[in-house]
Amino acid sequence: MNSGTVALREKAKLLDTVLDTMDQGLMMIDAAGVVQVCNARALALLDLPPDLMRSRPTFEAVRQYQIARGEFGKASETLQRWVAAGGLECRAHTYERERPDGTVLEIRTVPLPDGGAVRTFTDITARKRAEETLQVSETRLALAQDAGSDGLWDCDLTTGEAWSSDRWWGVLGYEPGELASHARTWRALLHPEDAGAAERALIEHLSGRAPTYMSEHRMRRKDGSWAWMMTRGKVVARAADGRAVRFIGTQIDISARKAAEGQVAHMARHDGLTDLPNRALFYERLEIRLADLHLNGGTCAVLCLDLDRFKAVNDSLGHAAGDFLLRAVAHRIRAVLRADDMVARFSGDEFAVLVADADDPARAEALAARLIAAVQAPIPFGKRRLKVGLSVGIARAPGHGCDSETLVRRADLALYRAKTEGRNTHRVFEPAMDAAEAARRDLERDLRQAIEGDELILHYQPQVSTATGRLLGFEALVRWEHPTRGLVPPNAFIPLAEESGLILPLGEWVLRAACREAALWAHPLKVAVNLSPRQFQQADLPERVLAILTETGLAPTRLELEITETLIINDMARALGILRRLKAFGVSIAMDDFGTGYSSLATLQAFPFDKIKIDRSFVGHVEVSPQAAVIVRAVLGLGRSLGMSVVAEGVETEAQMRFLAAEACDEVQGYLISRPQPIERFAAQIDAPETFVPPGRPDSAVA
Repeated sequence: MNSGTVALREKAKLLDTVLDTMDQGLMMIDAAGVVQVCNARALALLDLPPDLMRSRPTFEAVRQYQIARGEFGKASETLQRWVAAGGLECRAHTYERERPDGTVLEIRTVPLPDGGAVRTFTDITARKRAEETLQVSETRLALAQDAGSDGLWDCDLTTGEAWSSDRWWGVLGYEPGELASHARTWRALLHPEDAGAAERALIEHLSGRAPTYMSEHRMRRKDGSWAWMMTRGKVVARAADGRAVRFIGTQIDISARKAAEGQVAHMARHDGLTDLPNRALFYERLEIRLADLHLNGGTCAVLCLDLDRFKAVNDSLGHAAGDFLLRAVAHRIRAVLRADDMVARFSGDEFAVLVADADDPARAEALAARLIAAVQAPIPFGKRRLKVGLSVGIARAPGHGCDSETLVRRADLALYRAKTEGRNTHRVFEPAMDAAEAARRDLERDLRQAIEGDELILHYQPQVSTATGRLLGFEALVRWEHPTRGLVPPNAFIPLAEESGLILPLGEWVLRAACREAALWAHPLKVAVNLSPRQFQQADLPERVLAILTETGLAPTRLELEITETLIINDMARALGILRRLKAFGVSIAMDDFGTGYSSLATLQAFPFDKIKIDRSFVGHVEVSPQAAVIVRAVLGLGRSLGMSVVAEGVETEAQMRFLAAEACDEVQGYLISRPQPIERFAAQIDAPETFVPPGRPDSAVA
């Protein structure tokens, strides 16, 4: 064997080794269509048996083998056409074929110059899967960008050039490309008030001191308005020296959220009805002003305002009229104030004014006079004209206090004085008012102790039949014998109990004590007890009354509860429900002070009262006022028509008694009959109620 043959064989062996170790499959077909070369990789990729290749099959035989196995696709017909045409019409081409096992082959056919062709087979399954995955991801990202509210950006920090998504531009009203996509564009659109904070946050992140960039700031829209944006970003590439070079992130429009937050913040610091600042904001501004006075000197004043006769409007015309009135008053107060003054609504019909500059002591009083004049002018409401007054209390800083609580409290003390000294006027705080307030607090403390210690007493005023003089019952009236003050008049402690909330335990004490006493009487006389507005607001009032009746053993039919019509007008449906439950227990209901309200007839129509009590203001004038006499006659006739008993209160003269007897009034009570006295004084009358003889007057009777 010569050296040439050996070299040829070595080259052939090397070629076979290369062919068998190729990552690609290779098949060479001659001009006659015979497979001359087929490496191991081609056999594996095409799943061909090695024996088939040893026999030097034709390409057609290979094709038929694959067709039988269901693997040969239409794409191979290109090669068949080329073979049939003697290789003249075929050009190089590449196509992909997915095999039954899921693998994907890239098949490339290259014609040879002398006929025949070389085919290569490459497994591109992994690449195809990666491409599909990438396509899905890109599709999802595109959908997210289109459907979401985030604008995306990617900035080259070296050049400032940026890519911004369509959404980034759209939220600001710009078309993509309308402005340069550059960092300087972002800076130019920033609100001047927010630019500093946004830049500082950016520097913190770019320097590495903050892990991410986050900023809330305003940006100018195309129409010139401002949109609130939440921008989040992160450096994703840094140079070798640590310098940030690539910065990506998102931007979302948070204008709606900011507007909602602003509205919530406004509502938390403003009154919902009048839109005036509320108590919290007033105190905040007052404390700021007082701090400024401490540093720079000067004065300010606080005015506490309270409407006079507002409750009468609210009770007679309803809450709609009351709300309208409060809004109108708020508007009038604001119109009187200077720009640097402030008015707030504290609650109900209570307002406060902060006079920022009160160096002239007379200025606050002059302002109070203007406020009173502005508020008392009639306010049109439909066909009505609403009219209220205004009482004002004034305290100045630093003379009357240097802290907000003291200043407001002393202005409130001055207001209390204004209301007790005639209303529709103003008063300036005086040191003596502090002493009066201290005395009031002491009285409140003593009253609380008196209720808890069972130190109160009841006096009883008889109610007798006008026609027969028979004793029918008593009205129970609370009295307070103070250990050091002596007898405290009811008009001194009842309003105090109402203001402090002590009226609830006080009213329950009176009801329990009266029922306990009446249960001991020899004859089943009635006992009448007044209910306060606070008591009537208790939803479980009927159950409380029934519990006391059960505890004391008094029959429900012997208890008479007196209410004023204002208790009903405030919330008629609720009030009538309570009254019906009380009547269902057998308790009698009397309307007290009839004729002094605004809707007495409507109230009588709504509920079947057992008794009407004519107010003493009418009874006391029947001798001198024809109008009063007409009103009393009308009420008596109304009572008879409705089947309700009528009681005349405040009977003090024989002439009044004769008038009532002539008009057939059912019952009377007053000083002519007897002053309220301890029950022991009426022991004989209770034992013999047929003909009432007042205590200490054995020779006279009512009848």
